[in-house]
Amino acid sequence: MLISNRKTFALTVATLCSTLALAVTHAARADEPAAAAASPLMVKAAGAPDMSQAEFDSSKEIYFQRCAGCHGVLRKGATGKPLTPDITQSRGQPFLEALITYGSPAGMPNWGTSNALTKDQITSMAKFIQHTPPTPPEWGMAETLKTWKVLVKPEDRPKKQLSKLNLPNLFSVTLRDDGKIALIDGDSKKIVKLIETGYAVHISRISASGRYLLVIGRDARIDMIDLWPVEPTKVAEVKVGIEARSVETSKFKGYEDKYTVAGSYWPPQFTIMDGETLEPKQIVSTRGMTVDKQEYHPEPRSSPPTNGRSSSSTSRKPARSCWSITRTSKTSPSPTSMPRRSCMTAVGTARTATS
Repeated sequence: MLISNRKTFALTVATLCSTLALAVTHAARADEPAAAAASPLMVKAAGAPDMSQAEFDSSKEIYFQRCAGCHGVLRKGATGKPLTPDITQSRGQPFLEALITYGSPAGMPNWGTSNALTKDQITSMAKFIQHTPPTPPEWGMAETLKTWKVLVKPEDRPKKQLSKLNLPNLFSVTLRDDGKIALIDGDSKKIVKLIETGYAVHISRISASGRYLLVIGRDARIDMIDLWPVEPTKVAEVKVGIEARSVETSKFKGYEDKYTVAGSYWPPQFTIMDGETLEPKQIVSTRGMTVDKQEYHPEPRSSPPTNGRSSSSTSRKPARSCWSITRTSKTSPSPTSMPRRSCMTAVGTARTATS
């Protein structure tokens, strides 16, 4: 009887232990999602400091907004020096943080001492440029058409100037970080109107007729503003890429305001549009071989177009060549690539003709 009771007791204790072990296992598994959620996703690359996904994404946005214009979207260098991992990793974290903070005599801004970036942002940026550059998406006609908007149709616009503005003395001033421009009357020095635009407008261009103002942000968004209504009015907009700096309108006699051309940094291409509606007509890639060393360049950025007697020219930086966009009465614009030496002659003639 005593032995039987002992067996029963041992069996009961074993069962209890098994139940407790099972409960502990279930509790641990239940805590796993919470633990996973508490641990941030990490971005890792050979030779580069680890970054959280949030840090990486934030730094990527800062690089696009502040750095890509000089160092290139792919970080292969342009106006500024290349920032590829083989270079940045050899410099090390402390050097990169100091460079970003204080800048350099060669033209690197002092992002830290100017308070443009915080210490934490500088630390993250120094890490980010030691990682492999993320390749941005392409941007074709389908993406461009999705962003195209005609806010006021040409037939619904005034047939003559209704505003009392002195248009030749009207200024377009970029409010960079506010994503706006301010139209300022040069006679009274008063702000006529604030207009929302793309991010960090880089260039404002007036059309041949003086009627339309075109502005393009670094995010490649173009806004067309009609200056003839009683109050300046945005009449069309379109986004021609991921990053851009330039826009221009046709000014040759007989083609005034007929076409608009915008050059993009990424993707490296330029877009030809209708001059009154910004409807995209043709996209031309500028990727290709450099003229001097005959090497393939993945990011020959398209710079500001310049008007000539019968064509526009847009250069391919840094591929050392440009495109001539010829206009005739019988055909659509016809882009042709040519070496930089010929390009400089064409652009020089264009500037003389339009000055």
